Amino acid sequence: MGYLRMPTVHRAGNLRFVVFLDDHGPPHVHVFAPGGEAKLLLGEADGRPVLDWARGMDRGSLRWAMTETLAHRGKLLLAWHRLHGADGEEEE
Repeated sequence: MGYLRMPTVHRAGNLRFVVFLDDHGPPHVHVFAPGGEAKLLLGEADGRPVLDWARGMDRGSLRWAMTETLAHRGKLLLAWHRLHGADGEEEE
């Protein structure tokens, strides 16, 4: 069951923010929208998310994903660290 490997940590309308359990650092989320997906990095010092890549997301959805990631960065980082440990890697 692949969905157990990717818990949803935030939702906003039709956007779903996911942290993969078997993923690697740096801290980031995958954002799924109808017809597309993006990977947004969470760890920049100024608190702004950084787009790593996007596939199939329209500009409006991507802009909304960036805004939501910035607004909920603390919650998303907490979810990442709970799943992967404080250093960004999975705990043993």
